[in-house]
Amino acid sequence: MKYLHTKLLAAAAIFVVAAPALALEVSSGNEGNGESPRAAPGGATLSDRGIDLTPKLEDGLDSRNIQLDPAATERSYGTIGRKANGETITAPPSDEIKRALFGDQKTEAPGTEPLPEGNEGTRQVFGADDRVQITNTQAYPFRTIGLLQGQTASGSFGNCSATLIGPRTVLTAAHCLYNHDDGGWLSNILFAPGLIDIQNAPFGVWEYEEAYIFEGFVSNYQGFYGSVVPWDIGVVILKDPIGDQLGWLPYGYDNNLGNFLANIVGYPGDKPAGTMWRATCEVPTEAMADFWFQYLCDTYPGSSGSSVYIFNPQDKSRVVYGINVAESPDANTAVRINALYFEWLESLWK
Repeated sequence: MKYLHTKLLAAAAIFVVAAPALALEVSSGNEGNGESPRAAPGGATLSDRGIDLTPKLEDGLDSRNIQLDPAATERSYGTIGRKANGETITAPPSDEIKRALFGDQKTEAPGTEPLPEGNEGTRQVFGADDRVQITNTQAYPFRTIGLLQGQTASGSFGNCSATLIGPRTVLTAAHCLYNHDDGGWLSNILFAPGLIDIQNAPFGVWEYEEAYIFEGFVSNYQGFYGSVVPWDIGVVILKDPIGDQLGWLPYGYDNNLGNFLANIVGYPGDKPAGTMWRATCEVPTEAMADFWFQYLCDTYPGSSGSSVYIFNPQDKSRVVYGINVAESPDANTAVRINALYFEWLESLWK
């Protein structure tokens, strides 16, 4: 069994959140019918030159330096987006998000506690590598999970992982959509659900229509990734409702979440290109913070954007509670879906 270093757990309290009126909420899910959506003949294809987009979480550089006034906090939770045609989209925080920030059950802004210190290495594999390859990618829920590829301003292709959470809605990390060090927004974003290998996409390769992130992922950037980890969550809207056939995973929040078995399925870059792998590990209550949590699940660059979900063996249900985003020498990190982020995802769901 792998044990999380207790010295990091005290640092995992960057936010303090008062309990909202609802302690938990879960969106709808759909297992689909397993039929293959019909992609256009001669349509999009993945590049075999995709590279990892994982940013570096460097020593001593984290969000403890951020001090946000109420106006800046509100702006941080506005939405910015980009359409496939290059048009930009901006929207202020919804009333629901503002109530979460400034109402009776407000969410405190980041800056009170440091993120775990990391280094310039890659996301970690701890001890023996116990990841398992998923070969039957056409079964639910694996057909809802895919490789996400986009093109940076310099022309490089970047690979991440992502999950269908609606007919057209794909959940991933913000750094898979926006690169601070290479021109900002990625373009030509593609999603290949249930990818078996880089040359074998049983359900086709699908183009995006829009991509969305929190404004804070851009406006709060101070030259290092640690300054924007709390906002590292992103949504892609596809042109076609492929989830109607493939299904999608529900997402949710639970204020009492802890002591659960996390499942992370994605496309790690240290494995054969385009192959799907699952990691599983326990997440103790002490590893939970209000906007993120840590674990010793084995992940690697390319796994960025993977959903972190819980499987309930009693009713065979699965619910996404986080997004795999970052690492430190002693643990890997997910952005946690809380009530505020749940409302944001609900507002973008299509």
